[in-house]
Amino acid sequence: MANASVMALLGHRTVQHDAIPGGISRLTAEDVAGALGMADISREAYLFGLLKYVGDKTVIHELDKLTQRAVILFGLRNKWRAPFADDDKRSMFFFLQLGRLVINELVGENICPTCNGTGVYIAKARKCSCSNGRRPMPKASMAKFCGMKPEAWKKTWHDRYTACVAEFYLWETEITTAISSKINLFQQTS
Repeated sequence: MANASVMALLGHRTVQHDAIPGGISRLTAEDVAGALGMADISREAYLFGLLKYVGDKTVIHELDKLTQRAVILFGLRNKWRAPFADDDKRSMFFFLQLGRLVINELVGENICPTCNGTGVYIAKARKCSCSNGRRPMPKASMAKFCGMKPEAWKKTWHDRYTACVAEFYLWETEITTAISSKINLFQQTS
């Protein structure tokens, strides 16, 4: 089975098309956590997998700290300037919030709350106004969340935020490659 198919079945927030015949049986949270524990992946990817695929919210605090540290190191590697050069405390708060925004993006996957990711608004039996079941957070809301003016966010920081998300999306790839064989092995033995 393809890696993407296996990973799609793991997500507790992904759209499940249960009416389609065939496929593999649903894995329990314990199965997924066990596969993540046996995988040779980074601590950040492990915690991210527990949060996203198992729904274990007890890891949020540690994942939050590790992601914020990773965002700051990513910014240093890319020679970003502090957003508020005259206020170090405010700049640090910005980077901490940027890390939280990255976690929200990666775990929530911007699933539209109206159609729950299906793309169809069931109550009115029509196509939802979102983009294929996804509705990203507006840039103005992102700026407000990080304590920044929307103009500065759009001009400089949104592109940097997108680069952060792309960088940390490698955790997803790390999880996929490390545990897909373990999940397939588990499916063959059950």
